[in-house]
Formats: sequence, structure tokens, C-alpha cells
Amino acid sequence: MSYISPSDLGAASNVGRTRSGQISRPDTALNDTRQRPTRSKDQVEFSNVARYLSDLKAGPAERSELIARIREEIDAGSYDTPEKLDAAIDGVIEDLEFEL
Repeated sequence: MSYISPSDLGAASNVGRTRSGQISRPDTALNDTRQRPTRSKDQVEFSNVARYLSDLKAGPAERSELIARIREEIDAGSYDTPEKLDAAIDGVIEDLEFEL
């Protein structure tokens, strides 16, 4: 393998250099007056379904007490009544009629 010294490069070694040996820089790099693009604010839009599911997930704290009471009634065999079945069916129908 041969070694090429900087003096062997000839004219190629002078690329980008001035007579004083300093590297020249274009004036545009120092005086760049172009406007940078401004960023617009991000926006998020939630669908009605997403809001509905969020409300369901965030349910009130009292709900855990209700669930515990209902579990006790189910274990005791006193939860299943015709009135509660009708109320559950009405709730399912309301959920199915939910419009987006």
C-alpha cells in the first residue's frame, strides 16, 4: 500500500482554502435570514365512542360498593328477580340504541 502525503495531492489539497490557508465559508451560512417554519399546535379529537368508553372506565368510586353488594346477593340466591331482569334488558336496549 502506498502512502500519499498532503503535498502529493497538488491542487486537490487547496479545495476550500484561501491563499492564507484558512477554510473559506459561504457568506450565506453566516447571514442566513430565512424564516424557519413555525409549528402549529397539535389537536386531538375524541370520538363519541371513545368518550363513552372513558366514562365507563372512570366509573364512580361507589360502584365498587354496589358490585360487592350485588355479589353477596348473587351468592345468597336473592339477586335474580323479574324486576331486575327487566331493568337489565332495558339497559342493554339503551346501549344498543347509542348513536355515534
